[in-house]
Amino acid sequence: MPLIKNIYLILFLITLWGLVPQKICGQADIDPKPLVRECRIQLVDQSDKTPVSGAHICVETENGHKYYEVSDTQGKALLRLNAGEGGVIVISSIGYETTYVQCQTITDGALIPVNTDVFNIDQVVVTGTNKPTPVDSSIYKVKLITGEKIWQSGSVNLGELLLTEANIRIENDLVLGTRIEMLGMSGRNVKVMIDGVPVIGRLGGNIDLSQINLANVKQVEVIEGPMSVVYGNNALAGTINIITQKDLYHSTSVTANAYTESAGRYSGNAAFSRNVGKHSFSIDGGAEYFSGEDFEITSREMNWKPKNMHRINGGYQYNHNGWNINGKVGYFKDKLLFKGNKRQEGNEYIATDKDYCTDRHDLSLNASKAWGLNHIDMLAAYNTFIRSSKTYTKSFTTLDNTLIDEETSHNMNQKMFRGIYSRQIGLVALQAGVDLNVEFMKGERIPSSGEQIGDYAVFVNANFNMLESLEVQPGLRYAYNTDYSAPLVYSFNVKWNISNQWNWRASFARGFRAPDLKELFMEFRDSNHDIFGNPDLEAESSYNYNTSIEFSAKQTIHAWKLNAMAYYNTVTNMIDLVRMENEKGDQYTNINEYESTGGSIDLNYGYKSLFTIRAGYGLTARYNEYTKLNGSDKFNLSHDVFAGLKITEPKTRIVLNIDYKYSGKRPYYKSALNAESGDYYTVEEIQDAYQTMNGSLTYRFLKDRFTITAGAKNLLDVTSVNRQTASGDAVSSGAHNSGNGSTPIGYGRSYFINLIYKFNKYK
Repeated sequence: MPLIKNIYLILFLITLWGLVPQKICGQADIDPKPLVRECRIQLVDQSDKTPVSGAHICVETENGHKYYEVSDTQGKALLRLNAGEGGVIVISSIGYETTYVQCQTITDGALIPVNTDVFNIDQVVVTGTNKPTPVDSSIYKVKLITGEKIWQSGSVNLGELLLTEANIRIENDLVLGTRIEMLGMSGRNVKVMIDGVPVIGRLGGNIDLSQINLANVKQVEVIEGPMSVVYGNNALAGTINIITQKDLYHSTSVTANAYTESAGRYSGNAAFSRNVGKHSFSIDGGAEYFSGEDFEITSREMNWKPKNMHRINGGYQYNHNGWNINGKVGYFKDKLLFKGNKRQEGNEYIATDKDYCTDRHDLSLNASKAWGLNHIDMLAAYNTFIRSSKTYTKSFTTLDNTLIDEETSHNMNQKMFRGIYSRQIGLVALQAGVDLNVEFMKGERIPSSGEQIGDYAVFVNANFNMLESLEVQPGLRYAYNTDYSAPLVYSFNVKWNISNQWNWRASFARGFRAPDLKELFMEFRDSNHDIFGNPDLEAESSYNYNTSIEFSAKQTIHAWKLNAMAYYNTVTNMIDLVRMENEKGDQYTNINEYESTGGSIDLNYGYKSLFTIRAGYGLTARYNEYTKLNGSDKFNLSHDVFAGLKITEPKTRIVLNIDYKYSGKRPYYKSALNAESGDYYTVEEIQDAYQTMNGSLTYRFLKDRFTITAGAKNLLDVTSVNRQTASGDAVSSGAHNSGNGSTPIGYGRSYFINLIYKFNKYK
């Protein structure tokens, strides 16, 4: 794996450069007054007075200037304050509540206690808000998955991270990748973003979550429920926003990790950032290799195909006079290999192999500024996605590969701009914005030379704090779509803080989704597929109702949290692939009716920051027009049970993490062909239940510079689950998956080790 070695060599040289003294703007360059008062402080846990290390400390003077520090392994930090000048010190750390201290009250040697935040309700989120907002204060129901949870679970990609979450189902297609279902809605209705930029390149309507690496991710924010007013298409069921790392607290920061898994999976990543005065530079990249998995080992074909990925990103950030300007550029490449069986032709043995390749290029620029009661945030991005394949003959006599076919099935790009202006006017927080998106696609599966569709929208949200404990937020979005007449999209959100321990949220929204270019124009034929676009498709129209109630309480060293939620979705003209009646093949078609409803309940208990346990139950019910055609007026039900355990040993700080989920039977209806009569009929299919369980141990050492996580994934060794009709007959799992009558779940039980190295040079 020479690429990984080269990445580590480059990062090692960069680290040495970071150690060389540079001319860095000191505090005198930031603040107009000399910093003459030095205060040594120590942060300690309120409950047991143990040091709080790695806490982020932001000192903001009364004239708006900021600088940053980080507490060391003893919880200590040196602050340099302007004599006689006021301001506020903000202290934040994962697992602790954000603490605010006035600069004037700080004295040298001060001991500052911080309260534990066992369930991360005080951690801030940015998705859909005017400014960073604590999870518990957001009007939306936000699920926050921290960076700490990511590396403690050993998750390499987004699909693995979400595998045991409530109200989410993760499925695998052996060609198209990992897809998501949320609140009973398919991935077509889930918006996936990275730092607010939509991820493009949906295959079968879904983003491949296995292509989203988590090595340089700060946190993942999941909003359950509609966000169509702000984010438009694909945001009815929910929105997932991946927030990447941005280090403002160190002059130089280097991170590297090496991951190995017994299933033949290897990953290496590295990141470097440098802060010089008002400027910040960063670069990160990595590679992942998977040798594939074959359960029978009787041929060259494999159940799970070999795969490798490479990525690299660069960033620049500038801060001056309240402006924050952030530019990013990135490249990603994924290669999936299908090995054919060996066969004899003449005097030599050959095989036909096929590669599927994905190439992504991403470019974005974000600018934001806050002044007084005003805030403006502008984001522009240009993204490309290319999906291609190569078929070649491999000779086992000469070891030569002969190219026999090459195809670019998807060649698309997206240009987007989102600008949001926010202002606080008395008790009203106003948010107004524009959202412009243009998508272009060409390729051998598109019959014309290329197709383009544009969506141009304006939107407004007004958040009213009608009472101290009650806020309501109506929203409107008006859009012009170049191909479809878009309706007025609206939403209404409410949050009521019933008491210090209880809060209630509810939302209602209308959604709209225009067909994408693949659904309209794609034509694809090979030995396994006949897929046709449909230019006569109508746009989807939907309504969503969502409500949740949450209880949280804390008593000295004990903490409790209860969350219960319910939802209902109804979609008219939902777009899906349906078997054509007059000729062999599948075509994108509107399904007149689709409904999903359900709910979940989640119980959590925590003791200090040393022990947390959670358990919950979820119910999802689905109904579509095939249900009615089959003579039933009942919803198809599926049940989920999920649980988690986290234990921290206080002396060694070794962390045990266990996650479990039971995914119940999933019944559904679809159209099927009667081979004898040639007629189509409706058939009920049932996918069997299965269980997922992962466990890991995490240990940090050498002043927290090294973190090692070792564990096991898929402890119950589930590889696939049966699919059969209600009468017990096996059904085809499709050309992409591993054989008739089964759906792939995983490549079996595996064991992993992940080693992370962090070096930080303080300002």
